[in-house]
Amino acid sequence: MKSMWKIRTIRLALLAFGMSIAAVAQNSSQSQPDATQSPTTTPSTDTAPAPAFGQNAPILSPENPPVTGLDEPSLDLHRATRSFISPALQVSETADSNANNALGNNTTLAPVTHVIGALDLQQFWTKSDLFLEYIGGGAFYDNPYHADQLQALGLLAVTRWRTGQVALRDTFSYLPEGSFTFGFGGLPGFGLANNGFGFGMPGGSVPGLNSPNSDLGSVGTVPRLANTAIIDAVQAITPRSAITVAGGFSDAHFFDNASCAILGNLCLIDSDEVTVEGGYSHLINRHDQIGLIYAFQLYQFPQFTGGEIYVHVLNVRYSHTITGRLSLLVGGGPEYVDLEQGGNYSHWSPSVKAVLRYRFARASVFVSYERFISSGSGFYAGNQVQGVWAGFSRPLGRTWELFGDLGYTHDTPLQVAPGLGVPISSNNNGSAGAVLHKHLGRFFEFFAVYRFGESEFSVPVTQGGSTGRIGQRQVGGIGLQWHPRPTRIE
Repeated sequence: MKSMWKIRTIRLALLAFGMSIAAVAQNSSQSQPDATQSPTTTPSTDTAPAPAFGQNAPILSPENPPVTGLDEPSLDLHRATRSFISPALQVSETADSNANNALGNNTTLAPVTHVIGALDLQQFWTKSDLFLEYIGGGAFYDNPYHADQLQALGLLAVTRWRTGQVALRDTFSYLPEGSFTFGFGGLPGFGLANNGFGFGMPGGSVPGLNSPNSDLGSVGTVPRLANTAIIDAVQAITPRSAITVAGGFSDAHFFDNASCAILGNLCLIDSDEVTVEGGYSHLINRHDQIGLIYAFQLYQFPQFTGGEIYVHVLNVRYSHTITGRLSLLVGGGPEYVDLEQGGNYSHWSPSVKAVLRYRFARASVFVSYERFISSGSGFYAGNQVQGVWAGFSRPLGRTWELFGDLGYTHDTPLQVAPGLGVPISSNNNGSAGAVLHKHLGRFFEFFAVYRFGESEFSVPVTQGGSTGRIGQRQVGGIGLQWHPRPTRIE
């Protein structure tokens, strides 16, 4: 009996030992991704290794961050854990139905060549992460021939402690126009420099904070410089509750003021924006959160165009998250607007934000709606925006991927800027596109792209030597992207 008991005990011990070895091996393989793969998704604070505070404060979990913070739950469970530098190059040839982005009837196709390079840095430390991205290149137009440069820079830096974190985000760009400039075939790299801020779609911030100086509308080939910087912090006060604070500054400058008045064209309006917000989030259970957020926004324009606009926003938020599958955020509340329009004028309006992201077995989709105050994108000295966006991605076989998106905004000016901007009552902007990717080995991708856009004004507008009420543009093309093996810097 003793012999049989010893043999049984030894077998149980060997079985337990084997299971522990298998578990360790599985965890090791999951935590060591292939460093030879080029990054293809936008980084965020949830792409870093799980922070130390995750076990002490569930409200700070990267898989379900505070509903009033800037980060959103990731549907991609893959987490990069290695530091590297990664270059990339993209070349595309397109046929453009309206290369000058003019108003009125435009049916002449013009070839346009884009050459874009990217350099990405990803660095991890024990409690800090750093992502840097530079994108630069040129757009070469024909009929008539001219070349324009494209420059963009993105930054995301995160530092954590046991019960919180602070993040600095910045995106800077110099572009020859406002539409169809970036993203023809899906830019290489993180997407930080493409106004991504490291979290893709907007998180729990106030509506419009993610892209305050851009929307779907743009006419003319007016060079523009834009920069948005945001610093935000999260601090847990209990395992289920946290406070969030954020401050941001954004500006937009258009380089047309020297000639637009002489030519009788539309003169775009420069703007600055300051946002300060604070919120409280509470984790109801593993999947649900509620929160309350208040924000103050100041929009500034040249004094003779409209002066300043003061906005106070109060939103109640609810989110429902299923890790790796579903992310739903809905919120809304009152918005108090105080502006100068031949004297002080103030009014109340609703502020709304709703974002749904869902991952199927082989596809991902998102739908969002926002209603917010914007700087006006150069058209107005402040405007009310209602926007709907939708997108999807799906692999087609082992080496093919399909991406698509739709967008629509309705803009209403808050005030009229004498001699500048667009003296109209409203305008509508729509956009739709699709990109088909084909992986050619480990370092090359082929893509085909089609994009459609339309801007509609309530009255005829003159811009770029053309006059019209509707500006329409279609672009179709093909391209090749090269992303060599990342260079590890650990």
